Amino acid sequence: MDIVLNQNVEINDPKLKEVTTAIRKAGANVIGNTFKIAALIAKVDEDELYAADGFADVFDYVKKCFGLEKSSAYNLIKVGKEFIAEIEDGKTKKFETLLTHKGRDFSISQVVKMIPLGIEKAQELTADGVIDVDMSCRQIEKIVKENTEGTAARGKKKEPEPVDEPEEEPEDDAPVLIIEWKDLPDDVAGILSSEFDLDGVGSISIVGLD
Repeated sequence: MDIVLNQNVEINDPKLKEVTTAIRKAGANVIGNTFKIAALIAKVDEDELYAADGFADVFDYVKKCFGLEKSSAYNLIKVGKEFIAEIEDGKTKKFETLLTHKGRDFSISQVVKMIPLGIEKAQELTADGVIDVDMSCRQIEKIVKENTEGTAARGKKKEPEPVDEPEEEPEDDAPVLIIEWKDLPDDVAGILSSEFDLDGVGSISIVGLD
């Protein structure tokens, strides 16, 4: 699977263009600011900004502009809508989770594992120390499962995740910048590996750069 930042998709609506530019800037930094990306994509979905430029839905928008499949976009939207807040930090703004942490925030992969809980239950479990920022994703997943088993039987249906569609190849004449996997910083490679299924990936393609 390649992560593609498609610069060739033209955006005309001012509001969608502003958000898309911000996502592209964050994404061009090798997805170093995933919480910001999640919050911005959630805004596109919530305000239906994609419609002004003829995208079928938010999944169509992120697929064509950023190469994200439905399952990845779904997780980012859920995290962005429920688990993330924009925080004032002096003269700057940053995005953090709404969960309790020890001076360090949870990673995006940890938060994704908590999606089935919903924000209120996740806040309860993190505040009580049942889920801790130092836990592995596997440990968090086990606790989440223990706290959500039987939910469907009680009448609360889990929202189905979208099914990914076959990937389309970038246009042959589109300029492509290839970043070799071995050249990525260890922390960036760790973020990408935890968020996406990257088995066998040797490089990341950025399409349409001048």
